[in-house]
Amino acid sequence: MDAVIRPPRTARFRAVVPSKQNRSLLSNCAVALPGSDGRSAEARRFRDLVVAYLAPLGDIDSLPADVIALGRSAAALAMKSEQMQAQIVEGVKVNHDDLARTANALSRALSTLRRLRTAPTKGPSLIEAIAARHRKEAE
Repeated sequence: MDAVIRPPRTARFRAVVPSKQNRSLLSNCAVALPGSDGRSAEARRFRDLVVAYLAPLGDIDSLPADVIALGRSAAALAMKSEQMQAQIVEGVKVNHDDLARTANALSRALSTLRRLRTAPTKGPSLIEAIAARHRKEAE
């Protein structure tokens, strides 16, 4: 008779799903900023951007961590781009290479988020639906 080999019962081998109370603030809140109480104008802008970028993908609380991280990165890049653009308007010299890199990274992040949106399934047109119903009734 063959013996069944089982892994030792240690915490390393157990699949542990932390409760909502045992997770970090960032795990529980996709729009929270570490080290910030969220009341500054920048924190509010960041929160608004994260919500705007992630809302078309569904319920923010049910999105995977990598998608949330991408939305947060896109929001940070958008804020950095806005900051550099404001400096240009004020007459402050800005490194244009940095501005171009930030704009390109933001464009790539937003493009990836757009691809993650579920495309609406195209159903039959009204004429096709009526024709199918008539065929069904004729049978």
